[in-house]
Amino acid sequence: MNKLQRLLKLKNRSVIGVLSGTSVDALDVVHVNINGSGRSSELQVNNYQEFEIPLDIREMVLKASAVGSGRVDDICALNVLLGHFIADCIMKYLETNGLSKSDIDLIGSHGQTIHHLPEFKSTSGYRYRSTLQIGDPSVIANLTGIITVGDFRVADVAVSGSGAPLVPYLDYIMFSVTDISRILINIGGIANLTYLRASGEENDIIAFDTGPGNMLIDGFSKLYFNKKYDEDAVISKSGSVNSALLEYLKGIDNYYKSKPPKSTGREHYGEEIFRAVQNFDSGISKKDVLRTVTEFTVFTIAHNISSYLPALNTGDEIILSGGGARNPLLFRRIKEEFLIAKVLTVNDNGITAENKEAILFAVLANEAISGNPCNIMSVTGAEKNVILGKICLV
Repeated sequence: MNKLQRLLKLKNRSVIGVLSGTSVDALDVVHVNINGSGRSSELQVNNYQEFEIPLDIREMVLKASAVGSGRVDDICALNVLLGHFIADCIMKYLETNGLSKSDIDLIGSHGQTIHHLPEFKSTSGYRYRSTLQIGDPSVIANLTGIITVGDFRVADVAVSGSGAPLVPYLDYIMFSVTDISRILINIGGIANLTYLRASGEENDIIAFDTGPGNMLIDGFSKLYFNKKYDEDAVISKSGSVNSALLEYLKGIDNYYKSKPPKSTGREHYGEEIFRAVQNFDSGISKKDVLRTVTEFTVFTIAHNISSYLPALNTGDEIILSGGGARNPLLFRRIKEEFLIAKVLTVNDNGITAENKEAILFAVLANEAISGNPCNIMSVTGAEKNVILGKICLV
């Protein structure tokens, strides 16, 4: 409790942010010094590092995440195993960067999403949504000796929110401006966007998951070419869009057509849609399949922007982040879809396309310790603002 009492009094906190995303390819770790909280937050972003997730752990996560193969004993084991892995990566990060645990006040860990069910269900008179992230923060706290905040989504779910997306809070406090509107698009495994109206307030924010980001691209890169991802879009650029397959994908996927607030995950863009593409009988070359699913990502992003956001004006900005921001084909195609706007990758105040989501969880941990609610009701559909995250003491 003494550590917590000291932490509560600090105005400037040294925070580690940790994220394992939908693609389950790497653990992102970043160190951020945060002065203040809320809209007055000032960030000094330090080194960012990625730690490859071992293949056996990745395969365990994918198996546990899938309907039909997920087992309660596997999920139970993974919850602690991932805690060990995350703690180990944090300690390696500290050593590599010449830091000790006494230099860090706080860890914010997203954990690993195993399942996300944003649609309401009813049982015994209870109406609820659900989500599950594992890599228990208690394990991380006790193995590192650093107070850890984790499991950020459940508090929003408890008050009828969908628990996602959470990145709009960071977008709002760091990227809101008075003279132009901005759309911030994070292209991870799933793509999500945040619309910030010029001079807008929190209640003006529109944000939601648009559909697949890199999930289908990475999946077919692995399946057809034994590559973790299509580096520099070399394979996709050598193929052509198959219009029949693209129309088929548009027809079988209902998510991108649904109105916000909404969120999605591997449950929707996982095994079932992969099988559907594989079973689509038209003799399509593998490189054309990869080019077409890349185009489908662009289509779902563009469809959601044109359908559910106010029209862009000349000079407005579209700012890309996440792994997909490094895909030159995705970048070019989004730029072609929105010629009226300035399309760029995020590089502001130390926040980059690579480190943005890890920074988010450092910020959310700081907000939890500061006692600030940071879910956005207009985004998640929650009934009230709540403090996100569970504080695990050491």
